[in-house]
Amino acid sequence: MIMNSIKGSILGMAMVLIAGLTAQTNAQSPVSFGLKGGFTIANLAGEDFDADARFGLTAGAMIDISLPVVPFGVESGIYYTQKGARASDGFSGDVDLDYVEVPVLAKFRLGPPGPITPHLVAGPYVSFNINAESETGDISDDINSTEIGGAIGVGIDFNLGVTKLNARAQYGYGFTDVFKNAADGNGGKNAALSVTAGIWF
Repeated sequence: MIMNSIKGSILGMAMVLIAGLTAQTNAQSPVSFGLKGGFTIANLAGEDFDADARFGLTAGAMIDISLPVVPFGVESGIYYTQKGARASDGFSGDVDLDYVEVPVLAKFRLGPPGPITPHLVAGPYVSFNINAESETGDISDDINSTEIGGAIGVGIDFNLGVTKLNARAQYGYGFTDVFKNAADGNGGKNAALSVTAGIWF
């Protein structure tokens, strides 16, 4: 029941974002919709985790709500994000973790609107695990289905008149354990750097 509710919520958010992408016609609207994608460099943080990074992908739809006059707004979206870790001398076995991630970020524009506008973002996110595998097979039963974390990033918006391009580097860290019922109380935390490019409509 819980997973069905989560999937229903994710589907509902996706439909809202897609509807916004197709319905928006006013270029001066404070609400913008877009798409972005890129790569992630992820690892597991914790005393018992000395692993190598997993290189993965991230992609999804985003929404930006800009406040008038002040250089501040709110950005959210729904993204498919790959996390996990790779085996090393201090960590046995690869761990592939795939999530649907929903951030809610405060966005601070650094300077007046122009052809190039840098910005900072910071805020919480919630992720829902949709796949968990190791070299031994499926490990979904060992993984917490929901992750709560925080993210901070820096980016640039390129104003092309009819649309905007976006580039960003962002770091996210999970506040909740990845693994359930760790014997030593250290279930590991997701840590991931993402580098993305996107387009606003």
